Amino acid sequence: MQSRAVTAPDPLALVAFNRAVGEHADGLKTFATRMLGDSLAAEDVSQDAFLALYRHLEQIPPSAFRPWLYRVARNLCLDQLRRRRFKLRLFRDIERDDDNPLVPVDTSGGRPDEIAEARESQAQIEAAIEKIPPRFREVFLLCELQGLSYEDASGILGCPVKTISTRLFRARQRFRAALGDEIKV
Repeated sequence: MQSRAVTAPDPLALVAFNRAVGEHADGLKTFATRMLGDSLAAEDVSQDAFLALYRHLEQIPPSAFRPWLYRVARNLCLDQLRRRRFKLRLFRDIERDDDNPLVPVDTSGGRPDEIAEARESQAQIEAAIEKIPPRFREVFLLCELQGLSYEDASGILGCPVKTISTRLFRARQRFRAALGDEIKV
């Protein structure tokens, strides 16, 4: 068996990679957490996405890192969701880790009743996001929560901008309906 010689990436590419990690790590993990509903799995997805970026560093221009990373993370999330559905069919008793909130509520200040109300609101928002069907949820997460443009989301999801617009509209409707009168959006 022949061994492949591994060449070190260009130093400028490494600088761009390190900057991408610094700029996009938190957003990518948040996106994956909300797609999967599991922060540990989301961390793995984020790391795998950055590992894939590192492996393809010479092929991707730095200006395309963000959409490329989100596309890879999205595909990894969808793979995990497919595996989960298969496992759920096999093992109906799989439990969910409810002790691990998706987004921590700031408890550094404020009265206990305000903190409790903020946690309750956060839980309602996360539950509403989970109720959005996956194809609408991913657009909602990318555009509304991660702040990506329709064009970037289009590149990540591989569909026309008009489709992004339509899916985002439907996701917003379902989000509002899921929240009901609990929280004003």
